[in-house]
Amino acid sequence: MPKVVYTSGKGLIQQGGSGLQFSELPFSPVQDRTATFTVSTPGVYTMTAGAVMTGTMPLASAYPGARFVFRNGDAYANVLTASAEAAGTKAFVLGNVAAGSAQNGSKIVLQAVAGASVALVSDGANFIVMPGSGSIAFSGT
Repeated sequence: MPKVVYTSGKGLIQQGGSGLQFSELPFSPVQDRTATFTVSTPGVYTMTAGAVMTGTMPLASAYPGARFVFRNGDAYANVLTASAEAAGTKAFVLGNVAAGSAQNGSKIVLQAVAGASVALVSDGANFIVMPGSGSIAFSGT
C-alpha cells in the first residue's frame, strides 16, 4: 500500500512506503478577492468586487487532491474559468458524467446571490464539483 502525505500546498501526495503522514494540519484561511484574480494556491476564496469578477484556476494536474472553495460575498454571478487547461478540455465536472453533458464545462458561473458557493477538488485531470450553496451553471468548450 502506498504512503499518503498531506501538505497544505499540494493536498494529498502518494509516495513510496506505507501509512499516512500530515506535514501540517489541514487548514485553509479565507482569502478575500476584490478584483479578477488567478488562483495560485488551494484554499477558501470570498469574492467581493461589487461587480462580476472572474477567477482563473491553475492546471488541475498541478494540484491533485487539493481542495478549492469559492463563495460570493455579494450578489453577483461570479465566474470561475479553467483557461490554463488545453483548449476543449471540460475542466469542471459534476461527478461521473459523460463528455458533452450539461454538467461539465470550462467555466462555472455562480448564482448571483450573496453566499452562493462551490467547492472543487482536483483529481489531477479535472476539478470535481462538490456540493455548495445556490446553483451553478457550466459553460464553455
